[in-house]
Amino acid sequence: MQIGTKAQIARATLTSLFAVASLVFLGVLVSVLCVGLHINPFKETTTSFLVAAFTGLIGVSAVLVLLNVAANLGLIADAKIMELKAESRPHLLRRWIISILAAAIVLVGLIFAGTYVSKEKYLAIVRGQADEVLRENKDLLEETARLLASGQISDYKRIFDVRTYLQNQRSGLPQLTLIYSGRFGGKLAFYRVDEYFPGDVDKQTYDPHYFQCTANLDCDYLKRFFSGENTEILEKYTVRDDEFYIYIPYTGKETRFMLLFNRRNEYGKLGS
Repeated sequence: MQIGTKAQIARATLTSLFAVASLVFLGVLVSVLCVGLHINPFKETTTSFLVAAFTGLIGVSAVLVLLNVAANLGLIADAKIMELKAESRPHLLRRWIISILAAAIVLVGLIFAGTYVSKEKYLAIVRGQADEVLRENKDLLEETARLLASGQISDYKRIFDVRTYLQNQRSGLPQLTLIYSGRFGGKLAFYRVDEYFPGDVDKQTYDPHYFQCTANLDCDYLKRFFSGENTEILEKYTVRDDEFYIYIPYTGKETRFMLLFNRRNEYGKLGS
């Protein structure tokens, strides 16, 4: 193989290696943001494609390195450095750095913008479906308030059945938890009715489960609501856990309770 051909291969592989290395760097940046902050603005198919592409780029980088090393070794063996008359490009490195930084800024903006769009779109869908279901079942909500006020074992089983019914009225509705209040040692306590009924109606046993609120998320909100204040619907989204919360208060004639819709969102809305 002639020196000119080897020089062209060395230059082409080096240029390609710079391009692939830049893409790998951007892929690492995206991975660090998504994994480190537990956010993902991409849909499942797009996420799988990006992971596969990132893995492929690493393999291409390895091949380019081998080609570049082989071509340069051939050049060193065939001629002296001065005989190559290679053109120097002092501004090439600066251009690469500027391009990488610009692409990195765009990707960071895309990830956070995509996460925001995912959050708003998801909350809007769930909120709309929840409002529709609750509006169509006001009689069941009032019945639940009356049953909570009575506090009989069979009543709690009926409350659980109502919760399950409401949750399954729309395919897009997430986990529904019914939160009600009680007293323990003279202090306000929160209880929940969610995935299963913790009792035996025939044996007249019921083991209420506490609802563990989170500071700076819902504790103050729940205290104000169950203390008698009028509160609006609360929508929350935690970035680190990537979880959505929608609290819908309901005040019946005999008591009040809270409906909580929540779900961990594993994928966003960007891509396919």
